[in-house]
Amino acid sequence: MTERLRVLYIYKTKSADPDDCYLIKHYRMKKLLLLLLLLVSFQPGFSQQSDKPKLQAMYDAIKAAGIRHPDFVMAQCMQETGNLACKKCCLRHHNLFGFYIKGNKCKKFSSDEECITYYKTWQDKRYDKWKKKYPNQDYYHFLKHVKYATGDKYTGELKPKVKWVQKNLQL
Repeated sequence: MTERLRVLYIYKTKSADPDDCYLIKHYRMKKLLLLLLLLVSFQPGFSQQSDKPKLQAMYDAIKAAGIRHPDFVMAQCMQETGNLACKKCCLRHHNLFGFYIKGNKCKKFSSDEECITYYKTWQDKRYDKWKKKYPNQDYYHFLKHVKYATGDKYTGELKPKVKWVQKNLQL
């Protein structure tokens, strides 16, 4: 009989054997430790804290380029590059924002600065026209409208990152 089945048997029969009580406590402790481990490993912002100076420097570069809504754009950068730490993404080509070209290939840049300049140009071509048409909408709407965000899932993933940027970086 497995440990889990034995614990269930003890609960159903209400056995008061001291060995069984120890087993129940042991089983509960294992569940509690597993839950604690899961909570710690999925704590939002944990990996961002370790790279905060790197993220701040990137935010400063985005802001210095004159990009509108730099907090949102920084969150996009974090989303697309795994907080500037991914190994198997477009970051190896200095692609900070996940831009793709025909054939679903990652657009390559020679530097992070070139990518930031590209984003600025990309944003400038679309933003004013969108803002005129939708004056009361937010940047999430802009990203969906220009087909950068593929849907509500992306927006949902971006929102906590925007909040983290607003809370933890010097804007």
